[in-house]
Amino acid sequence: MKVALISDIHDNAANLVQALSLAEVAGCTHLICLGDMVHSGTYRTLRLSWPFGIDLVFGNNERERSLFRKMTESFANTTLHDDAGVLELDGRRIYITHMPERAQGALAAGRFDAVFFGHTHQAFNRACGPTLVANPGEITARGGSPSFGIYDTRTNTVDIRRF
Repeated sequence: MKVALISDIHDNAANLVQALSLAEVAGCTHLICLGDMVHSGTYRTLRLSWPFGIDLVFGNNERERSLFRKMTESFANTTLHDDAGVLELDGRRIYITHMPERAQGALAAGRFDAVFFGHTHQAFNRACGPTLVANPGEITARGGSPSFGIYDTRTNTVDIRRF
């Protein structure tokens, strides 16, 4: 299974829609959003632009958390995990969060095949023993080119894509 990884959208809807299109063309059939969508309009764009399942967490810039929770109730195939979440996809146990400190704690626990985080706006991808740790970078492109990740559950690897 191929899973799109996105983070740090910061209301850049044009880049978000482009990244989602590229991920779908690449064969992704699930999406993990690692926070900092910022406003509910961006969340709506995300859900309406992606035809498959979504797991997501809050970042440190979501100002309308109660509205996000309410919107999630009306979105099919969407799970909001608040600040961090544990999920299983295609037999892989995955920890997701926005904050690097939480990711570090999950990595230290040693119970996950993959740990994904955002916040730094810097794409990052490496194996720490048997655990894959990755940050897909940023959709917003404050620091240069926007990027997202494609996680392959079969190989437990992430390919960072810039656009």
